[in-house]
Amino acid sequence: MKKSAKLIGVVAAATLLLTGCGTGGDVDKNLTPDQAAEKLDALVKDIQVEEVAHGRDNSWVGADETIQLPDIDVKYPMSVEGDAPLNVEIFSSTEKAGKSGDKWLDVQAKEFNRTHNDVSVSIRPIASGLAVEYIASGQHLPGAFTPANTLWANILESRGVRMDQVSASLTGNTAGFLLKPEVAAELGSGVTPDDVIDAVVSGKVTLASTDPNVSSTGLNALVTILRHFDEANPLSGAAREGLVRVAATTPPVSPTTAETVMLASRGLANVILSEYQSWKSDPTLADWTFVPFGERHDSPLYATGVSEPERQVLTQFAEFLKSDDAQTSATRMGFNPSGGYKGVDYGLDGAQLTSVLSTWKQTKDAGRTVLSVFVADRSGSMEGLPLARLQESLRTGARFVSADYQVGLVSYASDITVDLPLAPFNDAQHSLFQGAVNSLQAEGGTATNDALLAAMKMLTDAAPKYDNPSLRIFLLSDGETNEGLSLSRVASVIDGLNIPVYTIGYNANVDELTAISSMNEAYFTSADSDDVISKIKELFTAQL
Repeated sequence: MKKSAKLIGVVAAATLLLTGCGTGGDVDKNLTPDQAAEKLDALVKDIQVEEVAHGRDNSWVGADETIQLPDIDVKYPMSVEGDAPLNVEIFSSTEKAGKSGDKWLDVQAKEFNRTHNDVSVSIRPIASGLAVEYIASGQHLPGAFTPANTLWANILESRGVRMDQVSASLTGNTAGFLLKPEVAAELGSGVTPDDVIDAVVSGKVTLASTDPNVSSTGLNALVTILRHFDEANPLSGAAREGLVRVAATTPPVSPTTAETVMLASRGLANVILSEYQSWKSDPTLADWTFVPFGERHDSPLYATGVSEPERQVLTQFAEFLKSDDAQTSATRMGFNPSGGYKGVDYGLDGAQLTSVLSTWKQTKDAGRTVLSVFVADRSGSMEGLPLARLQESLRTGARFVSADYQVGLVSYASDITVDLPLAPFNDAQHSLFQGAVNSLQAEGGTATNDALLAAMKMLTDAAPKYDNPSLRIFLLSDGETNEGLSLSRVASVIDGLNIPVYTIGYNANVDELTAISSMNEAYFTSADSDDVISKIKELFTAQL
C-alpha cells in the first residue's frame, strides 16, 4: 500500500535522525530494562524538575459533552463531486473510496455521473466509525452511507438515525486475520478463526489489531473474539473474561492497518487484521495467509432521510454498480473474494454493539493498573492558538479517561515542571488536571527529551507499587528539541524501558516525533488546529 510505504519511509528517516548528530552522540544500544533504568537515573540527576501546585477547576462538571468535529469539507473532502440538478452525497468507507479519487467507488461514481445527465452522486471517503459520529451528532448528514459492514448501521439506528437499506451489497469483501508465513506454517492448513484466537491466548502468536471505535475490521474482530468464548452471548461474563485473556497478550490497538503492518515489519506482531481487498492490493503481503472471520464486508448502501427522488438516484446508482463491468472492475481491484466464505450473522442490535465497545474499553488493559503521564509542550512556539488548542483538547479529552487510571501531567519549555503527580483520575484529580492545564503559559525553548525522561522517572518510581502495571506517555508538541538532551542520548532509555510514547504533533517535526513513538508499539498522530480535539478523543478512547 502507498500509505505503508510512506510510513516505512518516515521510520527510515527517523532512524537516520536517531543516529545523527546531537549533544553527546554516543548511543547505548539494546539496553535491558535494568540497564535503561540505571541510565535514566544517571541522566535525570542533571535535569532540574520543579513540582508546581495548581488550583482546581471544577467547570468540567455538567459541561456540554458534545465534541465539535473538524470542518468536514476541509478534513474529509469529497473524492467525487456530482453537479447534476439532483445530486446525492454518499459517505463511503475508505477501502473503496479515497482522496485520490481512483478507488473503485470513485471510478464508478465518475462513470455514473458521466452517463447520467440529470442525476449524479458525490462521494466522501471517511472511516466508518468517524462517519457515525458526524451523522449521529447531526454535524453533517449525507444523503447516504455505505460502510464496510452492517454493524455501523445498527449502531446508528440505536442512536435514533433512520437507516433505509437501498442495497445489501455493492461489492464483495471480507474481514480476516492475516498470518505471517511462519505462523501459517505452524498452525497448519485449514486454519480457522478459532485456531488463531486460541494461538493468541496461548501466546504462540502476537496479534496487532485496529481500534474498534473507528475500524470496521476492528469492530468485527472484537465481536468475533467475544463470540469465540461465548457464541450464544458475547456480552456474558465468560466472553468478557476471554477478552481479558486476549488483551493480556496483545499490544495496544493501532489506528489503521498501515500501523499494524509497521508493527509486523518490526517483529512486534505476526498476525494482523485486514480486509481481503487490502490484502490482495498490497504485494508486500502476498505471502501472508488470509483467514476470513465474522460478518462479511459487502458494503451495504443506506439512505439517511432523503427525499423520494433522491432515493431513486441511489437505487439507480446501486443498480449501476451491479453491472458486469462495474463488478469486473471491483474484482480487478481486489474485491469479490473467491472461496465461498458466507460470513456470520451476529444478530446484534446497535445497543448490544455499543455494549460490546464498552466491554472492550473496560477490558483492553487486561485488568492491569494503568499509569499515564501527559507531557505538554509550553515553549514559546506554542504561544497563541497552538497552546489554546492543546489546552482545549486536553480538557475535552479528559472526559474519556477511565476514573481508575492513574494520571499525571508534566509540562516543559526550557524548564521542566511536574504540574500534577500521578493519582487515580477521580473527580478530584480531574479538577486538578483541568486547573493545571489552564495554567500553562507559552515561553522559552523546547527541552522535549528532558521532559520525557522526567515523565519516565515518574512512571518507574510509581511502578513497583503495583502488580505488572501498564505504563504509557502522551507527548504533545509542535516542534523539535532545541534545548537539553538530544534524542540520540535518550533513545536507548526509551527503547530499553519499553514504555510506549504516543506523540501528537501540531504541524510538527514529523521525523523526530515518529522516531519516539515507533520505538515501543505506539504511534504518531498529526493533529492540526482544526481536528486536534477529535484526534485526542480518538486516542484517549483507544488508549485510556
